[in-house]
Amino acid sequence: MSKAKKGTTPTHKAPQKQSIAGETPSPSPVFKPALDLPPTHQTPPLNDELFRKIFWGIALALLIGMPVLSTQYGITADEWGNKAYGELCLDYFTSLGQKKEALSYAPRGGEVMYCYGPTLDLISAAVYRTTGADPYTVRHIMLSLMGVLIIVFSGLTGRVAGGNWRVGLIALVFALFSPRIFGDSMNNPKDITFAAGYIVTICFLIKYLQELPRPTWRSTLLLIVGIGIGLGSRAPGLALVGYVPFFVLMEVFVRTGLRKTIFSDKQLVRDVALKTTAATLGGYTLGIAFWPFALANPLKNPLVALQTLTNFPISIKTLFDGTKIYSTSLPWYYVPKYMMVSTPLYFLLGLLVFVLIFPFVRKQFNRRYLLIVLFVGVFPLIYGISKNSAFYNGWRHTTFIYPPLVVLSAIGVEYLLRRFSGVGQKIFLAIIALLVALPLWFMVKNHPYQYTYYNELTGGVKGAFGKYETDYFGTSTREIADWMKQNIPNIQKDSVIIASDYYIPLKDYFTDYPKIKMAYRRYYQRSEHDWDYAVFLTGHLTPSHFRNPNVFPPAGTIHKIEVNGAPIGVIVKRISRDDFIGISRIKEGKIEESIPYLEKAKQLDPNNEVVRLYLANAYINVGRFQEALQECQKALEIFPDYLGAMTTMAIAYINLNQSDNAIFMLSEVLSQDPSNRDAAQYLAMAYERKGDVASANQIRAQLQQRQ
Repeated sequence: MSKAKKGTTPTHKAPQKQSIAGETPSPSPVFKPALDLPPTHQTPPLNDELFRKIFWGIALALLIGMPVLSTQYGITADEWGNKAYGELCLDYFTSLGQKKEALSYAPRGGEVMYCYGPTLDLISAAVYRTTGADPYTVRHIMLSLMGVLIIVFSGLTGRVAGGNWRVGLIALVFALFSPRIFGDSMNNPKDITFAAGYIVTICFLIKYLQELPRPTWRSTLLLIVGIGIGLGSRAPGLALVGYVPFFVLMEVFVRTGLRKTIFSDKQLVRDVALKTTAATLGGYTLGIAFWPFALANPLKNPLVALQTLTNFPISIKTLFDGTKIYSTSLPWYYVPKYMMVSTPLYFLLGLLVFVLIFPFVRKQFNRRYLLIVLFVGVFPLIYGISKNSAFYNGWRHTTFIYPPLVVLSAIGVEYLLRRFSGVGQKIFLAIIALLVALPLWFMVKNHPYQYTYYNELTGGVKGAFGKYETDYFGTSTREIADWMKQNIPNIQKDSVIIASDYYIPLKDYFTDYPKIKMAYRRYYQRSEHDWDYAVFLTGHLTPSHFRNPNVFPPAGTIHKIEVNGAPIGVIVKRISRDDFIGISRIKEGKIEESIPYLEKAKQLDPNNEVVRLYLANAYINVGRFQEALQECQKALEIFPDYLGAMTTMAIAYINLNQSDNAIFMLSEVLSQDPSNRDAAQYLAMAYERKGDVASANQIRAQLQQRQ
């Protein structure tokens, strides 16, 4: 056997001990690839051992502290569905596949829950069913541990990519004091669990590459775990399955010396191939092992789930730049801008520095590893935008790209720390410390609503109010329920009706109050139903509802939940039932009887647009068309996007033979709601009154075709 086959060629001898990035010796002078190992030896900063101890001290504190804090967070609006899905998955496995509801579980008709891996939901269900513990407490504790993984492995990824523990500590601190990551780690099971698996995989992928040509089984097994967590929570975890062989091949073929070393020894080829295959297939197998839908067809269904989630079948209105926009019609910059306004300034500064200095960091860092982190942080977003994927609730669906970007931000800060010295370095550290202190203060002051954070450039939550989402998970329902129990007299004894647009999480806090009746009621239908108290969160309101402080909070508000001066939820006590009685009379056909009740309700609450709309309808029915116009006009001043008021105003115009005004109003309604059949029929009537019979017939023909 030749020396080459024994792997003993002096020029390409494999190192016995692999160095971390930034500390690897110069490559052989025979080859000088542009992206090979750093050409200079980097000395770790002073006190690197101290940074390591601080890092693990914080990590230990998080492991204890975050689960404890998680018990102080409320039940979220979607948590009932996640909880039910976990229980159905558990039923599937404990029945040995006989109970198949988990294979098609889609609550509320279109939320294809079965397309998600149930990692956290299934484990939580197994724990609380076995122990008898409170389901939501268990869920939040388990979720907080996923948050710990994100924060710690953001730091560890900074360590392996940046070359020393100072970078790791910076990345850990940056991830920890990102309010949205911390807050979502208590509220957001699917996105946080996937983000945890994602950054764990990236960390050990880089470590695996650093160990080439002799990767360890430890790194291989931990890669399997990372992929398993990621794919086991969301179908886009399939990307992690592809990352491993892709980046291993890239590493081998880009590093000429490594390539020659591996291919000069068949044993090394077999070892690398075996462990890379094990990481890839093992991660895939673990990822689908507890996912019923994937197990039903292991090769096809994960791809079906990925395609379904890439083009999510439900279109949800989300607040962006002051306008409610359907999630399927968002501008391409929706996620980037949302991240710009709701991430800490230190993160944005560090990321900007990284972008500027990246071409010049070859002597300080291994650019290949930085390119990997950059790729996994940017490519998924570009892919999602190119596929017109539906995003909503800010950037929570792309939470998994944030930890890699945090690492790059930490690299940017580390670069400047190496460039500065003496007083300059101290000034820069003071600036970073101040920028970190700002979100930290927000997190402490506004606990447990950290996930509503907006940065200082946006004006904080108060500046974002009316422009961007705030409490979209509905976590304030816990504080609201506690306040109601303590401050509403005899609430436990009296028969009380509570209406809310977030009644599902709210009702779980009143299970021991048998006389309380909970009802789902939208804010703009509040006068149409009977209730004693109402709870409304801004997440389901349109911006025009709550931009005017004279209109929102509404009359009868007895308590507000605020974040930095911006209301995110209100408790309303009904001041009168005249509105409900008057509207009931209209529905019964007793139009004239309804008017006194509605007029009295208007006097008690002049800013109730619902009362004014129904009063306008009553006036039209008794021939008081001018008064109807006035009521509609006032309703539109209160709620400019009130399509019902626009339609009613158009009806009044038709009766006053002002067809052009009616056509204008109805065209506006149809531009915002093309499927509004009532508006289309009245538009045909307006054209007919105007004498344009052809246009009227054309509209009616189109309506006929839609049936």
